[in-house]
Amino acid sequence: MNEYKHENILHKRHFALQFSIRFEVVDDVNFYSPFHWHNHIELLYVLEGKIDFKVEQRKYLLSEGDMIIVNSEVIHSSKLCGHAKYILLQVPLSAFEGIYEEIENVVFKEKLSDSEAEELFSYLKKMLKFVDDQNQENRVKFISLFYDFFYQLLNSYQLENKKSTSASYYGINRISPVMAYVEKEFRNKISLKEAAQIINVSPEHMCRLFKKYTDMTFNEYLMSLRISAFYQILQNSNQKISVILEECGITNYKVFIREFKKTFGKTPEKLRSEREQLAPA
Repeated sequence: MNEYKHENILHKRHFALQFSIRFEVVDDVNFYSPFHWHNHIELLYVLEGKIDFKVEQRKYLLSEGDMIIVNSEVIHSSKLCGHAKYILLQVPLSAFEGIYEEIENVVFKEKLSDSEAEELFSYLKKMLKFVDDQNQENRVKFISLFYDFFYQLLNSYQLENKKSTSASYYGINRISPVMAYVEKEFRNKISLKEAAQIINVSPEHMCRLFKKYTDMTFNEYLMSLRISAFYQILQNSNQKISVILEECGITNYKVFIREFKKTFGKTPEKLRSEREQLAPA
């Protein structure tokens, strides 16, 4: 009688595919995302409409067929110009652990040409066919397409310069604790002195660093977070505007309205009125 021995498989490398990505078609109006950063690679492809997009000091007006890649830990912001529809892909660097060790230092080309965007869009279209399906085989197919997509990015759209030698990389890491503090506390009264102490510099020096690496002042960044939070509540609730102002830490109504109109082109009252008119009876 033959005896069969159990074999212990020793893995030289374990591929841990436990990560979450954001991949969806977004259809929205006037959405505003103020300056932020994350440990993800982000890609955006415009299907309809226009989007004001800013990466550090670089400004882009994206329209149908345009594609942009935002490298991880790079500050960026976006503002929809009215209605816009786009594909959004956000991938954590953890998706490449044990597979591509140098991913943290990779810098991808930022603004793609029309032909480059069209080529990569062909991958995204295939991925969209499988992303919402609960069938397990289709989930396997999606992951295979996902890695095909990034194989193409790494081979054709990776720049020679490495993130670790970038001055902007060091800059954003220097001020990121301040940005995180403001993002957490923007609803409260924020002291410039307390914010500067987070990175052990004077308020004046902190303001210079903030302007250098974000192309906006500390107060402009604070206001952008308050405007974004205010807008989201305004669009999704019927609270009184005065209550929303207080909830978002806004005390100078005149200054806020001026900045709000710069961003959205209308007053909060006008936006709410338009939303109510469009609401189904």
